[in-house]
Amino acid sequence: MIWTIALFEFKRYFKWKQEIISIALLLLGVGFSSLWPVIKGVIDKDYQVAVVGATQMPSLSGFQFSQISPETQASVAKQIGENWHALVSIEGGKLRLTVKEKASWQTKLKASLQEWQQKREIASLPLTAEQRLQITQLPEIDFVTLKPEKNNQDEKDRVLLSAGLLVLLSLGVFSGFGFLFAGITSEKQNRVTEQLLTLITPAQWIQGKILGISLFCLKTMLSYGLLFFVFVQGVAVVNGKAAAHLPLSLFEIFSVILFIGLGLVLVNSFMAAFAATIDDPNHSSRSIVMFLPVIPIFLSFNAVDNAEGMLMQVLSIFPLTSFAGMPLRMAHTIVPIWQWAVSLVLLLGCLWWLSAGATRVFAMGIRMYGKEPSWKQLLETFLFPVKIH
Repeated sequence: MIWTIALFEFKRYFKWKQEIISIALLLLGVGFSSLWPVIKGVIDKDYQVAVVGATQMPSLSGFQFSQISPETQASVAKQIGENWHALVSIEGGKLRLTVKEKASWQTKLKASLQEWQQKREIASLPLTAEQRLQITQLPEIDFVTLKPEKNNQDEKDRVLLSAGLLVLLSLGVFSGFGFLFAGITSEKQNRVTEQLLTLITPAQWIQGKILGISLFCLKTMLSYGLLFFVFVQGVAVVNGKAAAHLPLSLFEIFSVILFIGLGLVLVNSFMAAFAATIDDPNHSSRSIVMFLPVIPIFLSFNAVDNAEGMLMQVLSIFPLTSFAGMPLRMAHTIVPIWQWAVSLVLLLGCLWWLSAGATRVFAMGIRMYGKEPSWKQLLETFLFPVKIH
C-alpha cells in the first residue's frame, strides 16, 4: 500500500510533456549560452581609444588603442563619441582620460591605464634591470605540501561541483516544500481526509506521500544536475578550455546520491507532519517554520570553504545536517571511511526516529479542523509514542 501511494504521488507531479518541454527549453538555453560569446564578439566592436604621443600602447581585451600625434589631438577630441570613444593624454606626468559621457566600460579602461602608466614611470626611473624586476614582480613562495597536490583543473572542478550541489539541494528541498505543503493542505481543506482514512492508515498515507515526492525531487535534481553538467561542458568547448569532469569516484558519487536521497526523505518527513497541523495556509503563522530545513544547507555553504576543518566534520556527521554536509565535504576532500559509516548510521537512525514522530503528528493534525494543535500538543505527540493504525 505504501509503494502504491508513493507511485501515485510520483506520477501526480511527473508529466512527460512537461519534462520534455522543460528539457527542450533548457537545451535551448544551453545552446544560446554557448553561442553567446561568439554572437557578442560579432556584434560588439572594440572601443577605439586614441593615445597621444606614447610609443608603447596599452593592451586590453575589447579595446583598440591607436597612437596619435600632439598636433592631431584637438581634432580627435572633437570626434569623441563619433569615430573615437576616448582620448588618453599625459600632461604634467598625469594621465588625462577624455570621454563624451560616463559609461560602465570606462572602469575597466581606467584600471588598465593606471597599471600601464605605473609601468611607464618605473621604466623611466634610473634603476638597474634587477631593481626594476624586484619592484614589478611579487616575491616567490616555495609552497610545500606533504600530500600530493591537486592540479588546478581538478580544484576548479571541485569548486564548481560544490556550487552545483548547493543549487540542486536547494531545488530539491524547496520542491518538496511546495508539493507537500500544497498537497496536504488542499486535501485537508477539501475534506478528503475521512474518505482516505477509511481505505488506508495515516502511517501508510504519510510514508507513501513522503517516499513518492522524495523520489520525484531526487529525479528532478538528477535531471537538472545532468543538464548543468552538459551546459558546463558546452561552455568549456566554446571557450576552448579543458572539458570539466566529475572529480569523484563511483563510490563517492553513490554516497552523494545516497545522502541526498535520505536527506530528502528526512526533510519531507518534517514538512509533511508540520503541513498537516496547518488549518488555513492563508492565515497560519506557522508556515514560516517549514523553511527550517534550509538551515543545514546554509550552514554547510558557510563552512565548505574549509572542508577539512572541525566545523565541516561536525556538519557532515551530525544527522540533521549530514545530508548537506557530507556531499559537500566529499566534493572537496577525502572523508575517512569510519566517519562516513558513523554519519550514515546516525542519519538512518535519525530518519527512523523522525519518521515515527512525524507519523504521529500527521495522524493528529490531519484530523483537526477549525483549529491548529498547540505547540505543547505537537511536542508531546512527537516525543511520546502512541500506536498509529
